[in-house]
Amino acid sequence: MRKIFLFGLCFFTAVILWGCSTSSTGNPSTGSLRVQLTDAPGYFEKVNITFSEITANLKTGDENWIVINNQPQTLDLLTLSNGVTSLLGEKQLDPGQYGQIRLKITKAEVVVNGTVYSLDVPSGATSGLKLGSGFTIEPGITTELIVDFDAARSIHTMGQKQEYKLDPLLRLIAKAQSGAVSGKVVNYQNAPVAYAIAGADTVASTIVKEDSGNFLLGFLPAGSYTVAVADTLNKKFTKTDVSVTIGNTTNVGDITLR
Repeated sequence: MRKIFLFGLCFFTAVILWGCSTSSTGNPSTGSLRVQLTDAPGYFEKVNITFSEITANLKTGDENWIVINNQPQTLDLLTLSNGVTSLLGEKQLDPGQYGQIRLKITKAEVVVNGTVYSLDVPSGATSGLKLGSGFTIEPGITTELIVDFDAARSIHTMGQKQEYKLDPLLRLIAKAQSGAVSGKVVNYQNAPVAYAIAGADTVASTIVKEDSGNFLLGFLPAGSYTVAVADTLNKKFTKTDVSVTIGNTTNVGDITLR
């Protein structure tokens, strides 16, 4: 995979929203929780993260954790952009109010210039990263939550040596309470990256596809955004007041970077 370069437009602020999809679980007496992973682009060729466990608790602060998935899985975050997701876990649950979800990370590595470097994983990630403030499971309904793992801002170089540390930065979004922005960059040859910015916060970013120039900024809370695109030659595009509504994709059309 080619290297991906990001530009310092704005920092990202976690946004937590909750909601339920309208899909049926097939069991009218229980509901289903489905947790999926997506990613914003990073500076690296690969970012491999090993998740060892996904759990949910009955209420925030409660240490009674229900296992959603405890089979370790390693995912390359950089394959999960432009609205692509990978399933972290799914489980039938009794209806009712639930609290947070918790992700445990046991191993991480990056690939830079063809060389694999192990990431120093903090103890907070190995014991479990807690996300969210509460969600509802309804009978016969699947609740889908998207974990957006920001690779670019989660990995840091330590000292003058080529050593890397993981400091996970995640946001959690209810799929049913989100929308998206799409577009196409006409002159896409120099690795452009697209951003959705709300106020001073970069809520999402994605790689522009290297074979077509298309991009999708997915899983955005409803609201007004500035869509910005920049490439490695510092050619740019900005469009303000792009409206995102729940369940819809707003197309900003063809873009020429200047």
